[in-house]
Amino acid sequence: MHNLCGKKSLIALLLLLIISTTAKAQDPKWSNTPTYDDRVLHYGFSIGIGSSGYKAKLSQRFLDDTVNSVRPVFSTAFTLGFVVSLRLAEHFDLRLLPTVGFYERKIDYTFPNTQKTQTIESTFLEFPLLVKYKSQRRRNSRMYLVAGGKLSVEAGAKKKEKKRTELRTQGADFSIEYGVGFDFYMPLFKFSPEIRFSHGIINVLNPDPNIYSQSISKLTTHTVTLYLHFE
Repeated sequence: MHNLCGKKSLIALLLLLIISTTAKAQDPKWSNTPTYDDRVLHYGFSIGIGSSGYKAKLSQRFLDDTVNSVRPVFSTAFTLGFVVSLRLAEHFDLRLLPTVGFYERKIDYTFPNTQKTQTIESTFLEFPLLVKYKSQRRRNSRMYLVAGGKLSVEAGAKKKEKKRTELRTQGADFSIEYGVGFDFYMPLFKFSPEIRFSHGIINVLNPDPNIYSQSISKLTTHTVTLYLHFE
């Protein structure tokens, strides 16, 4: 339920940004940066806020153990990064977005007489490489789709400092990403709100001999993020 509410909030925020910006972009007097897309390379920066958590596949040990339930909890995530966009064709760009992501992912464990939460705090260096398909520009706006992959490497050694009696995760991940956004051409720059979904395909569980790790056979990351790009 928390995950669903987080996604709905991000989508609602994206729609609000689109409506408020489109009101100006559709003014026929507007014709901002008409040669913007003629350039081969564009640079910029990006900020993002999202909802991130794990998807857990339970193990046979879970059925035989004293754990009643294992429930991943989605929490707020923040990102800061740069944008490098290469024009491939009229409607296609290749985008590299090196980013620093700050995450706090949790899993609730319910035992017969108590409940405990395992929290994984981590900072990742992320390298999304995406293909962007752009629609036809209408005055000062256009819609676009993105899809690609993201390599993530954990910065620091927090995971190594955690006790082997606690839940630990691997320090690298790879995700499939896809999303939708809108380009709005301002007088001096391009503003692009974008909502993007990320699904990890690597099992990031560190198989330590404790009840938290042994109750799970596979752990993957899942994130939905609202990005604001300025180029």
